[in-house]
Amino acid sequence: MIDGGFREHFHTIRFLSKQTLPISNYEIIWVEYYRKVADELSACDGVMTIKLDNPPNKEYHSSYCFNAGIEASKGEIIVIPDADIAMEKSFLTSIIKEHEACEKLAMYHYRLDEPKEKHNKVHSYTLDHLRKNAQLNNATNYGGCLSVRKKWLLEINGYDQDPEFSSGFHANGLDVYTRLKNLGLHVSWNPDEFIYHPWHPSTLAQSDKYQRQHSIINKRQLNLSYLPNYGLNPDKNKANKDTTDDKILKQPPNTFDRLKNIFQRNFS
Repeated sequence: MIDGGFREHFHTIRFLSKQTLPISNYEIIWVEYYRKVADELSACDGVMTIKLDNPPNKEYHSSYCFNAGIEASKGEIIVIPDADIAMEKSFLTSIIKEHEACEKLAMYHYRLDEPKEKHNKVHSYTLDHLRKNAQLNNATNYGGCLSVRKKWLLEINGYDQDPEFSSGFHANGLDVYTRLKNLGLHVSWNPDEFIYHPWHPSTLAQSDKYQRQHSIINKRQLNLSYLPNYGLNPDKNKANKDTTDDKILKQPPNTFDRLKNIFQRNFS
C-alpha cells in the first residue's frame, strides 16, 4: 500500500491483519513517498513501513512507491491494494488459490463504492455497512487491487517512473494492466471476492495530464510493448522512450473534459 501523506484512515491494515491466512504467511508493506509516516500507522504491529524521504515540495509520484514495495517484498505473490479499501477475511486465501491454479495470472477485483449520501464516520469502515450500501460503479477499476507473481512485475520492470505518470491521481494502474496483458499474462477479475471502498472526496490531476498518459498507454497497447520508460531496474529502461502523440494532444478542449470524466470514473 502506498501513501503521499494524504491518508486519513488506516482501516485497510486492520482488515489485512485479520485474514484467515496465517499472518506468518504474508507481509504487510506500507510505502510513504515523503518523510513522515502517520502516528496511527507507526503504532501498527507487523507492518513494514518504507519512507522514500522526498521533500514536501516534491511532486507526488506513486510509481516510486509501488516499485519500492515490489523491490522490498519477499513473497512470491504480490498484492497491490488501494490503501483505503475493506475486504473479507478470506481475501488473501482466495487470491493464493487463484494464483496456484494459474501461474501466469494477473488478477483484479470488482470494487464496490459507497455512495456519498450513505457515508458514516463510524459505520462506513465496517463490512456490514459496506456490504449493504456499496455498489459497483466501474467494472474495470485497475487501481482497486492487483495481484500477480513478483517475477512478472520484475519482467515488465515495474511501474513507470516517467514524469508523465506523476501528478497525483494518474493512470499508472491502467498502464501496468496494459503491459501485463502485452506480456501475455492471463488477466481476470475475481468473481467471488469483492473489495469495498468507503466514500471520500477525491482530487484529480488536470485533464490534459490524463490525456498525455492515455496517449502513451495507447501506443503501448498497439505495439504490444511491456516495458516502461523508466522502471524499477534502470538497466532495463528504454533507449527509445514512448512519448505522447502530438495529434491527440491537439484535440479541442471538450475532449479534455470528456477524458477527465472517464478517468474520474476509473481511477478516483
